[in-house]
Amino acid sequence: MPDFSNVHFLERGLNWSTLAYVVFLCLAAATSFLLALFAGRVTSAKDLELKRLQSTSAEAVAHAQAGAERAHAQAALAYKDQRSLEGDIAHAQAHREQLRKENLELQLAVEKERAARLRLEERLGPRHIGAAQRHTMQSALAGFRGQKVSIVTPSGDPEIGGFASEIKATLEAAGMAVSIAPALVFGKPQSGIALDVGANRRQFATALAKAFVDAGVCTGPVSASEPDDADLLEIIVGPKP
Repeated sequence: MPDFSNVHFLERGLNWSTLAYVVFLCLAAATSFLLALFAGRVTSAKDLELKRLQSTSAEAVAHAQAGAERAHAQAALAYKDQRSLEGDIAHAQAHREQLRKENLELQLAVEKERAARLRLEERLGPRHIGAAQRHTMQSALAGFRGQKVSIVTPSGDPEIGGFASEIKATLEAAGMAVSIAPALVFGKPQSGIALDVGANRRQFATALAKAFVDAGVCTGPVSASEPDDADLLEIIVGPKP
């Protein structure tokens, strides 16, 4: 009689194997489903992160562009301000140069006016012999100490009298004997300084005339006439030229 116990055991083993296989398939399917679900979530998370990053990047780019535009606008404004400042500086320099020219012209005008005033005062004011002029004359006439000189002046003119007195003092300081004598002049007297030179006094008269010119006491050549008295030397002082 056949042994059915073994057959029954095999059937039971087959059933368990089938059941295990089915369970395995179910587990595999569940695992695949879970993996797919997890993968989907991971993909979704990555997509969300990617979108967030893209959004952040777009905002950063937009912010950077806005910053660049602001910087460009500020640079343009700064350039405009710089150009305006350069224009102001150029205008100020031109104005300063104009003021300098005007000031120089004013100084020149003032100097011309002062020189003209001094010339007018010199022409209208009394004549004088300054310290430097006295020194020049005394040095030039140092070799003629002891010479006698007469100074002749028209009467009644204080300016001529004062100037003649200064000539007398200068010649006396050079060691000469000097006298002043007023004279009656008919008609208009000769201006400036003139000499009456006798034949024996020509050398001293030449030195005296040169001293007057070199010292600036008179301008131009000193006119001279020759009297009958060979020993006469007179300095004739007239009004201002």
